[in-house]
Amino acid sequence: MNRAEIASGGTIGRRACFLRAEKSHGTCHEQQVRQRPEPVNTFIIIIFSVVSVTIGAVLLVAFSVVIAAPVTRGAMFHPSARIRVKTALDHLPMTQEQYLVDLGCGDGRVIRAAARLYGARCRGYEINPLPFVIAWVLSLGRPQVSVRWRNFWREDLGKADVVFCYLFPDVMPQLAGKLREELRPGCRVVSCNFPLPGWTPVKMVRPSATMYNDPIYFYEQGPDRRQPTCRDT
Repeated sequence: MNRAEIASGGTIGRRACFLRAEKSHGTCHEQQVRQRPEPVNTFIIIIFSVVSVTIGAVLLVAFSVVIAAPVTRGAMFHPSARIRVKTALDHLPMTQEQYLVDLGCGDGRVIRAAARLYGARCRGYEINPLPFVIAWVLSLGRPQVSVRWRNFWREDLGKADVVFCYLFPDVMPQLAGKLREELRPGCRVVSCNFPLPGWTPVKMVRPSATMYNDPIYFYEQGPDRRQPTCRDT
């Protein structure tokens, strides 16, 4: 074999190796392209997920409103401002042996704060399933706190030492009658924003925050179900 044939054979061999390598690289590239997700499909999945979550949240809120509306008379869940909760509890000293009931406890921030501040036993009643679930989850691991998905109008409040409420004004006359009939002498009542018709507050305070300075009324069940004179502070 002469030098020309050797050179030609080497050239052919190198070309064959190059073609095999190029083919192999092309195959790997094609596999990578096939494995790479399409940008359009990913975008569609993201949009579908966001829309699904949004629709689910709207349906959950709507279901909560439908379930709670006959009891709350259209009042929507509105959590109490933390400054309002702090102001109310600062003027409401309690002991560990006392029992606080929150009527319409929402996300349970009042009963958790009272249990943390005073170590008192606290129970919240909530008819709206959405805030009830929130309150129940946030109260896990707190032995002094319990949350019930119940209509508080059907509950006997005779064992309470303190009753807390932040309710719609339309229900306050009915609530005033229920509390007068069921609460034992000396039981204290705290009502945010709206007074109890027919009850005379022993004290009325306002939070220091400008946006949340609506009145907080404090009452006490008398031995003959007559309330003492108001002392505005």
